[in-house]
Amino acid sequence: MELDLRGISKKVGAQTWLYGLDLALRPGAVTILLGATRAGKTSLMRIMAGLETPTSGRIILDGQDITDLPAHQRPVNMMFQSYALFPHMTVTANVAFGLEQEGLARAEIDRRVGEMLDIVKLGDFGRRKPHQLSGGQRQRVALARALVKRPKLLLLDEPLGALDRKLREHTQFELINLQEQLGVTFVVVTHDQEEAMTLASRIGVMN
Repeated sequence: MELDLRGISKKVGAQTWLYGLDLALRPGAVTILLGATRAGKTSLMRIMAGLETPTSGRIILDGQDITDLPAHQRPVNMMFQSYALFPHMTVTANVAFGLEQEGLARAEIDRRVGEMLDIVKLGDFGRRKPHQLSGGQRQRVALARALVKRPKLLLLDEPLGALDRKLREHTQFELINLQEQLGVTFVVVTHDQEEAMTLASRIGVMN
């Protein structure tokens, strides 16, 4: 998957968040967007996901202009910092939710959810609910839900921000191994320089 952002700008009222930004993403790599709060990192990520529209510029995915393509039609998924898990649903139901919305057959949903939970090492946790999991386990459920739809591009907004330092260090390497295993292109937003240097194959610094 090749994604090119060409001249992306974003204005909200009189305030400009992004100024004519160009960025080319390498297939199967981990690209980090590193910068302080209010540098425009999350705005750029939401534009990639189709959750916001750029004021100007184009988004080209594998040669196709997707600038005006709705979020649900893009081969892109986003994992939010809060994880946004459904508290009343089990782990299995959370991971299956997106596939059910697409109308896949039950057998196919069960197969893909089972495979993904095994990949993130939560195969025995399917019947638990989010409040019965640790912070690291909830993060892996959110990852599984984002990856089970087999996106070409996964966007992660401060994915380790809610974890304590020891768990963050452990999860960084889990994230790298998962990305290498699946070959999905990752874009990760962070303000943590050490985290960026550990995870990234490429770093874009936003000021």
